[in-house]
Amino acid sequence: MEQFVKEFETLTESERRVFSYIYKNQKKASSMKIQDLAQETLTSKTVIINMCQKLGLEGYGDLKYYLKNRKEEPVQETSPNQMQYQILDQVKKTMAVAGMDALRRAAQRILKSRTVYIIARGTSKAVGSYLEHLLLILGIRCIYLKDYNLISTVTRTLDLNETVVVISLSGETEKILEVARIAKSREASVVALTGFFTSSLSKIADETLYCAADNRDTRDNDVHSRLGMFVVVDMLVGCIREYTGRSVFKLD
Repeated sequence: MEQFVKEFETLTESERRVFSYIYKNQKKASSMKIQDLAQETLTSKTVIINMCQKLGLEGYGDLKYYLKNRKEEPVQETSPNQMQYQILDQVKKTMAVAGMDALRRAAQRILKSRTVYIIARGTSKAVGSYLEHLLLILGIRCIYLKDYNLISTVTRTLDLNETVVVISLSGETEKILEVARIAKSREASVVALTGFFTSSLSKIADETLYCAADNRDTRDNDVHSRLGMFVVVDMLVGCIREYTGRSVFKLD
């Protein structure tokens, strides 16, 4: 499905929901009837057919044929090898869904900003800290807002010369959505880093950077991998380095 990811931004909300479901359930989708897929994704046959055509296919039958005949990398049986495969697969999928055009646009917004604010919650905080560290090394004025009360204060003073990077795997974290909405209302730029799902956050953000993720439920016992997010951060910083000619990997 990686070859079709570049068309994701052209899809409607309902079509994106179908695409995200198929992307995460390719083996299952290859044998599903169109009416079952429509029911599973709360859409319709028309939505599915329109999505297929936007992907350059004749219809759902062509998509199923593609899914059934695509070449899969072999999965090792032993546990360590299985884990290694899953890690490599997540990196590969993230590099496909992140989208270089979106990464470059996000990099330009960051470079044009007077100040960049980073906001993350829960397990995603580690990603925010990593991004802050790299941006500061590149000489970009960057503030990682960790304090709940400080977040509320700062977001109400944002302006159009600033950018807010909001990080949420699910794209449905209420505090993150509140920050994104306030930032947009104050004409600040909003760059979202989130899982490859149709989410409320992706609808608000000026630029959405996607990572591969197997699960979006982060409300309880959130131990879901953020590896994809770290990969996207590295790709984003790489784009910034392209524009500035600076490196975060200098030797002492």
